[in-house]
Amino acid sequence: MTEHVEPRKRPGSVRNDRSMLDQYILPKLGDFKGIEVTRQHVQKLHNQMRDTPYQANRTLALMSKMFELSVRWGQRSDNPARAIEKFPEKKRDRWLSDDELQRLLVALSEHPNQVAANAIRLQLLTGARIGEVLKAKWEDFDLDRAVWTKPSHHTKQKRQKHLPISSATCDLLAAMSAGESTGSR
Repeated sequence: MTEHVEPRKRPGSVRNDRSMLDQYILPKLGDFKGIEVTRQHVQKLHNQMRDTPYQANRTLALMSKMFELSVRWGQRSDNPARAIEKFPEKKRDRWLSDDELQRLLVALSEHPNQVAANAIRLQLLTGARIGEVLKAKWEDFDLDRAVWTKPSHHTKQKRQKHLPISSATCDLLAAMSAGESTGSR
């Protein structure tokens, strides 16, 4: 895993893969050599995880990748995880209700750490990922043009993005920069 995965994946993805390996795959299949694992073993593990379809499918995908690499490296002739049908996943689109949003805004205004509260406010106003907000630098924001330029190394897609920002976002950033009560640098 260290040699193949770590140079190719983000640290969070490596942690997730390691967690799936340790929590689900090794306890069930760890006593077998890679060549001994059959389609039935993989199917049984996947079926045992049916109550958590999203996790079951991610685990199946990880096993498939592992076996695909073992085929590529000449350690196996087949991939026993290939063609195992994934469980249907119920996608959830979830937004805060008006009441939840109001409670969150009150909690943010009362929070003792307004720098952290402002990070969440910025996330609410822009829809950005928390990692993008936390990595943002003052020079990434052009308040005159109302644009946030996200450097490619700060985005999940590894592409520079120019995000228009609202006047409320500009106001928040200006107040933060000035060190006003909504936050400070």
